[in-house]
Amino acid sequence: MEVFEHPARNSFFRKMGLKWWNICPVDEETGLPITREEQPYGMYYCQKISPTQIQEIKAASADAGRVIRKVWDVVKGLSDDILLDMGFPVESLKVIRTDGLTPFTMRLDWSWNQASQEHKIIEINCQTPSFLFECLAGNKYAAQYFGMSDPNPEAIKVVKASLRYQLSQAAKWLGKKLSDCTVAFTALNNVEDMGTMYWLSQQARDIVSNVLLFPLEFLSVVKGRGLHYIQGDRQIDILFMWYPLEWAIYDRDEQGNMLWGALETAIAKKQVAIVNFASGFVLQPKTILSLITDLGADFFGEDAWTVLRYFPETSTIASDIGNSYFAKPVLGRQGEGGYAVYKDDVLLESSGKADWYVKQQYIYQELLDLPTINVEETEYTALWGSWLFNVNEELIPAGVGMRVSVGPITDDCSYYLPIGE
Repeated sequence: MEVFEHPARNSFFRKMGLKWWNICPVDEETGLPITREEQPYGMYYCQKISPTQIQEIKAASADAGRVIRKVWDVVKGLSDDILLDMGFPVESLKVIRTDGLTPFTMRLDWSWNQASQEHKIIEINCQTPSFLFECLAGNKYAAQYFGMSDPNPEAIKVVKASLRYQLSQAAKWLGKKLSDCTVAFTALNNVEDMGTMYWLSQQARDIVSNVLLFPLEFLSVVKGRGLHYIQGDRQIDILFMWYPLEWAIYDRDEQGNMLWGALETAIAKKQVAIVNFASGFVLQPKTILSLITDLGADFFGEDAWTVLRYFPETSTIASDIGNSYFAKPVLGRQGEGGYAVYKDDVLLESSGKADWYVKQQYIYQELLDLPTINVEETEYTALWGSWLFNVNEELIPAGVGMRVSVGPITDDCSYYLPIGE
């Protein structure tokens, strides 16, 4: 297929700045990529989308953002027992209570079906760098390359405004001047996560001068001293760390010692401000969507219409949804452990079934009819992603994009389909 085999494909993505146009799994023991299992990710193509549809998705995301911001406030005020019932790990409760920051950014995954006019949010993703560069920078390059218009001209301006706000709030929470803070960006040491964090750190360099970028293994938690960059032993004041909190709970150092207690203490004592970590995790469990259903549209006042139109019926009890639904682990990622039931029969299952996910508590969501799109005579299931950024406590849309998959569940094997207007 030309989208994967075109002779200009590698050059196209290299000039775009997307180094992960192909992806491969990582060996769990060595942490190294398994190159023999490399698969294509980026499509050498640009799908033309009407400006009206792009603006509709952004407007809907802004509306949804107001609801999500209200839910964040609700969750922060819930009792420990209710949070535990929602699937929050007991180890996360202290940092949720002590972290004084609000979320920086999140990606809404949409089933945006133009044919049926059904527009529903599938997931709220607060703790992942995945698909950020593609939406905010990649689409711009692809659109220009293929003779179209940038679908996200507001992206850089909004991102920098949000970074400026988040950095100032973090410094204020620490009781320091931003000019005196060391700011660091880190993620898992793979080309996608580090590539994305590199791009984000470049935007921050226009705001603050003392910026570090390094893989997660160079981050050290020093008891009583906070977080440090191992090379040079530099203390970190503000950290952008996109790494799942529910994984960090179980991390150990090279001697086998648990790290969570020291990290928890560093946050509680305001030795470090970690952006979008505990603050973002407040919205990460998928029971957030069932909470919105349980609260009811009227709870959200003037945003009731938004709840009814854009948020799917979701419950922790399958029978509440009926005999057709999609089931997901509460802390699921990349489609792992998901399955669809139609009229009491299992319609399809995710290819990923790791014990970590399938043994979790599940939520059940109304079964949505995801849109499809044809590229080079091949039909794909389309999933829209839309980013929201916190600017002065308002969640502002900046960047939409599309991922597609051959199967009906979007997972690690789905593709990036650039878009333009």
